Amino acid sequence: MSRSTFAAVLSISAAICTAALATAPNAAAAAPEEARLAGCEFGQVAGTYDYARFEEHAGKMLQITTGSFRAEFENSRNAIKESLAAAHMKSDVDSVDCRIVSGDENQADVTLTMVQTMTSDATEGMPKTSKMSLLVTVENVAGRWLVNRAETGK
Repeated sequence: MSRSTFAAVLSISAAICTAALATAPNAAAAAPEEARLAGCEFGQVAGTYDYARFEEHAGKMLQITTGSFRAEFENSRNAIKESLAAAHMKSDVDSVDCRIVSGDENQADVTLTMVQTMTSDATEGMPKTSKMSLLVTVENVAGRWLVNRAETGK
């Protein structure tokens, strides 16, 4: 191999290595599967409740949330409990479809599409199935993915 060919191959090789190193952090920074699963768990927990066992539901919600969402939930806890009890409301999640929209190893946005079946005084105790979309932000807090924000789909 001539010196000029060797130099060209070395330059191309160096360029490829530089490009690989430059893109590697972005590839490694993609949100992990755990972030998506945390979003799915949130959908399941948030959408499954029974007015008669609200404190059990609230405990689960506090275990999977953090930051502003957790604070808002704690501040509204009694009002939510009273509202559910007044309407004799129960809900079960039939399915949750979760997808990562964007994120990295620290935070991710996850879309949820939930199908839930509810009963209440308003439904005269008859099951009513509905579909809801949410966008949740999950954060990696000491190795645990917790929900910090949730918005209903528009």
